[in-house]
Amino acid sequence: MDQRSKALLKSPFQRPSMVSSGAAAAGTVGAGRAKVLKGIIAGGITGGIEICITFPTEYVKTQLQLAEKSIKPRYSGIADCVKQTVKQNGVRGLYRGLSVLLYGSIPKSAVR
Repeated sequence: MDQRSKALLKSPFQRPSMVSSGAAAAGTVGAGRAKVLKGIIAGGITGGIEICITFPTEYVKTQLQLAEKSIKPRYSGIADCVKQTVKQNGVRGLYRGLSVLLYGSIPKSAVR
């Protein structure tokens, strides 16, 4: 087997032109364990931050959708939903249920 064929067997994602020119897909050739681990950790942290920022909006949206199905709506709008939630449970009330989502989302974001 020549060098080109061996290189193709190592990674099915490389094209023959990439092997002959020395180009490689990002992160496939020569990526050390530290670099990969750093990427996984950075992805997990980024995913966690993203969830923490977007969660209150998703929480309010869900509350409004659930209230819409009742005969007498509980909230008159977005601002009213936020106001009532903060009044009853404090600011932490907007993050109720966040931990469950984080347990699933951080690993998912880490391996992307």
